[in-house]
Amino acid sequence: MKKIQSIFLISFFCFSGFAYSQDEVNVGDSTALDGAKAQELYNLGIEKFNAKDLAGAMNYFDSAIALLPNFDKAYFNRGSIKYQQQKFSDAIKEFSKTIEINPDSSSQAYFLRGRSYQELRKTDEALNDFNKAIKTDNTNAQAYYYRGGILFLQEKYKEAIEDYTNAIKNKADYAYAYNDRGSAKRMLEDYAGAIKDYQKTILVDKKLAFAHNNLGSAYRNNKEYDKAIASYSKAIELKSDYYLAYNNRGLAKYEKGAYKEAIKDFDDAIRLKASYAYSFSNRAAAKYKLKDYKGCVEDCNKALVIDDTIAAAYLNRGIAREMLREEEKACEDWQRAAGLGLKNGKLFVQQSCN
Repeated sequence: MKKIQSIFLISFFCFSGFAYSQDEVNVGDSTALDGAKAQELYNLGIEKFNAKDLAGAMNYFDSAIALLPNFDKAYFNRGSIKYQQQKFSDAIKEFSKTIEINPDSSSQAYFLRGRSYQELRKTDEALNDFNKAIKTDNTNAQAYYYRGGILFLQEKYKEAIEDYTNAIKNKADYAYAYNDRGSAKRMLEDYAGAIKDYQKTILVDKKLAFAHNNLGSAYRNNKEYDKAIASYSKAIELKSDYYLAYNNRGLAKYEKGAYKEAIKDFDDAIRLKASYAYSFSNRAAAKYKLKDYKGCVEDCNKALVIDDTIAAAYLNRGIAREMLREEEKACEDWQRAAGLGLKNGKLFVQQSCN
């Protein structure tokens, strides 16, 4: 029977904000008095920023810019605040002003403007800014990482791996880059390489539950089921409501032939997230293996109520219905599976429905 594949996770680095340190500013054409006052206000803004008083920091940066209109660092930090406030369009304006004033030393401004575009789902603009961030500073690990994320989603896995590798070269403890490089290798079916990267992720940060989950999936892809089960169990230990890890551990047990144990894990996944259709579909497959054909049909029904595009659920329901001597309904299900692109569905139609 067709077995549903588990879902791997693309982890994204959590941005906590940037702030320049207190330092001297080039007053340019401003008077020395205005420049000194602007610097003082800017430094007070940094203190507020670091104390997480964003509103207070914004007021000081506004005042500094009023005195010194080309104060690029103040614009940058205003943009950083607006980014954290999820005012991404406003943040883009601030970072654009930073770049306009000082284009040669604005790698972080390009990077954060790219992240703002990314949050607005403007992928082309984001990719362009990450390119510029890297061109301005080829040691910008985050720019490589996020560009790699875009390439990953575009299914350009080899290029994504190259970017994740560059991120790691410039930030040796970049756990998220190791994790996502592992996921890119999994997509290329380099399971041994994926396992090494997930192991490195855990070595850097052993508390990342998703890394243990992903390591489990790489082991499962490599048919190392006991190791997979152990990794999924560790993920669940770290995150007790991790329904994906329960589902995936159930898949490992299913593939190992431990169908009753697999059902228990699918039960827990459903208990934690009743809207997760794949756990119903996977539990149906396990019930079929135990010759519980009615139970299989019932679980397929539940999966398809939630998501009527799961081809494997139609295929499995058809197989169970055939065992229940409901041949006409079985053929309807196989035709639906075939219509959704499942080769086995087409095969069943050809062999049993003519």
